Amino acid sequence: MKILAVIQCTSEDVISTDPNDTCISALKKSELFDDIVLAVPKLGNYSIFEGLSKKWNVDMFFGSNYNVAERIYNASKNFEPDIIVRVLLRRFYIDMDLINSLILKLQEGYDYINLDNNIYSEVAADVCTFPALQHVVELIKELPNDYKSNSFRFNPWRFMEVNSNFKIFKFSYEKKWNDEKIKFIQEKMKNLMKEEDEAQAIDSNEPINRYRFISQFIEKTDSVLDIACGKGAGTDIISDYAKEVYGIDYDKMYITDAKLKFSKSNLKFILGSDELLEEFKEQFDKVISTHTMEHISDDKLFLKRIKNSLKFNGKLILEVPRLFPYPIGKPLWPHHKREYEKDSLEKLIRKVGFEIETAFGGNRRDYVDVKDARDAFLYVCKKTN
Repeated sequence: MKILAVIQCTSEDVISTDPNDTCISALKKSELFDDIVLAVPKLGNYSIFEGLSKKWNVDMFFGSNYNVAERIYNASKNFEPDIIVRVLLRRFYIDMDLINSLILKLQEGYDYINLDNNIYSEVAADVCTFPALQHVVELIKELPNDYKSNSFRFNPWRFMEVNSNFKIFKFSYEKKWNDEKIKFIQEKMKNLMKEEDEAQAIDSNEPINRYRFISQFIEKTDSVLDIACGKGAGTDIISDYAKEVYGIDYDKMYITDAKLKFSKSNLKFILGSDELLEEFKEQFDKVISTHTMEHISDDKLFLKRIKNSLKFNGKLILEVPRLFPYPIGKPLWPHHKREYEKDSLEKLIRKVGFEIETAFGGNRRDYVDVKDARDAFLYVCKKTN
């Protein structure tokens, strides 16, 4: 049984060249794998991997910029593996005991091992047979070139989850990491994030799919506010659907970049934090807040400020990360003040004075029923008073 580890990565994932700051070290120490290969798109400073692959003593493959399924398949096929284990480069904290359990379960006759929604997927890996991956690539080629299908090209694992052609096992895992391990990982993350900020190697992969999904709730007559707009790519998408859009972010570099890159008569970028909302009393029809509230010290006050900025019957579109019981049970990312459980989040939303109109679960850049949320919760909420 030949097992291949495929590391999905871009040049923006390289904060440190120390293999201990990546998944490389954990994969090698495990001795589970016959081969390890980097699957790299030709984006940004991709040539850096020519040197890194030699330093880390792993193979490398340059592939499709757009079709991740095809890139991983082409990176794998020359190794003739039986099993593919796909991980992301920056996840130095992957749980090899969990990954080994996934591999063992796969060998019982499954095509792909899907994680129970209570498991924090970032500490695990996507584990499938090579023939299953090959079949995914063939099936995806037959799909139309649209928003929904493109998300499958980006994420073949999600395609397996929703396609009846594959035999899938949903894996449960109830082991917990000890506090000492979690603290060590958080401290290491803080140091790496500091290095990233100093190098200005800030992620430019805006959550485009998220904003395309959100756009269905925007009307042509709407005045919209996007809180923590980042570099503005998502805000720009919303401006195609609204009368006017304001993007706010406290990061001066982000706002400067956004102003330079996106110029429309109905689009404005403003430097400021959520405190600025106090100045926008009943001004907006819609307020968008995605993956921001978990960074705010007082989330109740944050929601009240949003409510204050909305017109009568205005709506908040809110997305926050989900809290996973296993194997951590608390936020792993050190810059998250908290993450959320469904029931307590809904209670908070209603307490502030919003009515929940509809809810979704984030699942690998796709949106599903809220009860099937894997990564995040997304709520559309109407101001009630």
